[in-house]
Amino acid sequence: MDAKEYLQILHKEIHSTAFATVDESRLPQVRIIDIMLVDDDSLYFITAKGKEFYRQLEKQKFVAITGMTSGSGDSLTKKAISIRGKVRNVGQHLLNEVLNKIPT
Repeated sequence: MDAKEYLQILHKEIHSTAFATVDESRLPQVRIIDIMLVDDDSLYFITAKGKEFYRQLEKQKFVAITGMTSGSGDSLTKKAISIRGKVRNVGQHLLNEVLNKIPT
């Protein structure tokens, strides 16, 4: 599998993933964030500027992400993916596309 295929699984099959950062005291923080879009080598998610998560991302510029498909049966029938990488604020140019994907 290549990176694009793993990103597609995160987006389409898992969607809600655990994002890990560190706080100001260098303690781990984990929260569930939805993967909103993917392309060949990047994934996209949103958060609000007023949140601690946003501040941590802006300061650390790094995140670890993990998720598992729901599947049926035991864990051997499920897919689990863990990735880590640099975070970059892409501004608002994809915001309308992301917001249109949110179910109403």
